[in-house]
Amino acid sequence: MQIDITINGEKKTFVTSEVTMKARRKFMEIRAKEEEILEKQATIPTKKQIEFENEMINILVDVVFGNQFTADELIDGVSDDYFDEKLAEAIFGKIENEEGNNQGK
Repeated sequence: MQIDITINGEKKTFVTSEVTMKARRKFMEIRAKEEEILEKQATIPTKKQIEFENEMINILVDVVFGNQFTADELIDGVSDDYFDEKLAEAIFGKIENEEGNNQGK
Protein backbone atom coordinates (compact mmCIF):
# COMPACT_ATOMS: atom_id res chain seq x y z
CA MET A 1 0.00 0.00 0.00
CA GLN A 2 1.15 3.51 -0.66
CA ILE A 3 0.02 7.03 0.16
CA ASP A 4 0.93 10.36 -1.44
CA ILE A 5 1.17 13.35 0.92
CA THR A 6 2.06 16.93 0.07
CA ILE A 7 4.65 18.10 2.61
CA ASN A 8 6.12 21.62 2.33
CA GLY A 9 4.71 21.91 -1.18
CA GLU A 10 6.32 18.67 -2.36
CA LYS A 11 4.39 15.48 -3.09
CA LYS A 12 5.97 12.56 -1.23
CA THR A 13 5.09 8.90 -1.54
CA PHE A 14 5.19 6.55 1.44
CA VAL A 15 4.99 2.78 1.10
CA THR A 16 4.29 -0.12 3.40
CA SER A 17 4.77 -3.71 2.33
CA GLU A 18 1.99 -5.15 4.47
CA VAL A 19 -1.11 -3.92 6.26
CA THR A 20 -1.73 -6.10 9.29
CA MET A 21 -5.10 -7.01 10.75
CA LYS A 22 -4.36 -4.58 13.59
CA ALA A 23 -5.56 -1.72 11.35
CA ARG A 24 -9.02 -3.25 10.96
CA ARG A 25 -9.17 -4.12 14.66
CA LYS A 26 -8.37 -0.52 15.69
CA PHE A 27 -11.04 0.75 13.29
CA MET A 28 -13.64 -1.61 14.75
CA GLU A 29 -12.74 -0.49 18.28
CA ILE A 30 -13.39 3.12 17.28
CA ARG A 31 -16.71 2.18 15.68
CA ALA A 32 -17.74 0.31 18.84
CA LYS A 33 -17.08 3.44 20.93
CA GLU A 34 -19.15 5.51 18.49
CA GLU A 35 -22.03 3.02 18.68
CA GLU A 36 -21.90 3.05 22.46
CA ILE A 37 -22.36 6.84 22.51
CA LEU A 38 -25.14 6.69 19.92
CA GLU A 39 -27.06 4.15 22.03
CA LYS A 40 -27.17 6.71 24.85
CA GLN A 41 -27.74 9.89 22.85
CA ALA A 42 -28.82 10.95 19.35
CA THR A 43 -25.49 12.41 18.23
CA ILE A 44 -21.81 12.22 18.98
CA PRO A 45 -20.49 15.47 20.50
CA THR A 46 -18.03 17.35 18.28
CA LYS A 47 -15.20 16.99 20.80
CA LYS A 48 -15.67 13.22 20.74
CA GLN A 49 -15.83 13.20 16.92
CA ILE A 50 -12.45 14.93 16.84
CA GLU A 51 -11.02 12.31 19.21
CA PHE A 52 -12.34 9.50 17.01
CA GLU A 53 -10.96 11.16 13.87
CA ASN A 54 -7.55 11.50 15.55
CA GLU A 55 -7.64 7.78 16.33
CA MET A 56 -8.44 7.00 12.68
CA ILE A 57 -5.62 9.26 11.51
CA ASN A 58 -3.29 7.34 13.82
CA ILE A 59 -4.35 4.07 12.20
CA LEU A 60 -2.68 5.26 9.00
CA VAL A 61 0.21 7.10 10.67
CA ASP A 62 1.20 4.54 13.30
CA VAL A 63 -0.33 1.14 12.53
CA VAL A 64 -0.15 1.10 8.74
CA PHE A 65 2.86 3.29 7.87
CA GLY A 66 4.92 2.96 11.06
CA ASN A 67 5.34 6.70 11.69
CA GLN A 68 6.97 7.46 8.32
CA PHE A 69 5.08 10.79 8.54
CA THR A 70 3.27 12.69 11.28
CA ALA A 71 -0.44 13.13 11.88
CA ASP A 72 -0.08 16.85 11.13
CA GLU A 73 1.67 16.10 7.83
CA LEU A 74 -1.18 13.78 6.88
CA ILE A 75 -3.90 16.26 7.91
CA ASP A 76 -2.21 19.13 6.08
CA GLY A 77 -1.17 17.11 3.04
CA VAL A 78 -4.25 15.20 1.84
CA SER A 79 -7.90 15.89 1.07
CA ASP A 80 -10.80 14.44 3.08
CA ASP A 81 -11.79 12.17 0.20
CA TYR A 82 -8.25 10.88 -0.30
CA PHE A 83 -7.91 10.20 3.43
CA ASP A 84 -11.18 8.26 3.42
CA GLU A 85 -10.03 6.28 0.37
CA LYS A 86 -6.70 5.35 1.95
CA LEU A 87 -8.27 4.47 5.30
CA ALA A 88 -10.77 2.20 3.52
CA GLU A 89 -7.93 0.59 1.58
CA ALA A 90 -6.06 -0.10 4.83
CA ILE A 91 -9.13 -1.44 6.64
CA PHE A 92 -10.90 -3.37 3.89
CA GLY A 93 -8.16 -4.10 1.38
CA LYS A 94 -7.43 -2.81 -2.11
CA ILE A 95 -10.36 -0.85 -3.49
CA GLU A 96 -10.31 -0.23 -7.21
CA ASN A 97 -12.16 2.64 -8.78
CA GLU A 98 -14.96 1.96 -11.25
CA GLU A 99 -12.67 2.49 -14.23
CA GLY A 100 -10.16 -0.02 -12.84
CA ASN A 101 -12.87 -2.62 -12.34
CA ASN A 102 -13.90 -2.47 -15.98
CA GLN A 103 -10.44 -2.80 -17.48
CA GLY A 104 -9.78 -6.06 -19.26
CA LYS A 105 -13.43 -7.11 -19.32
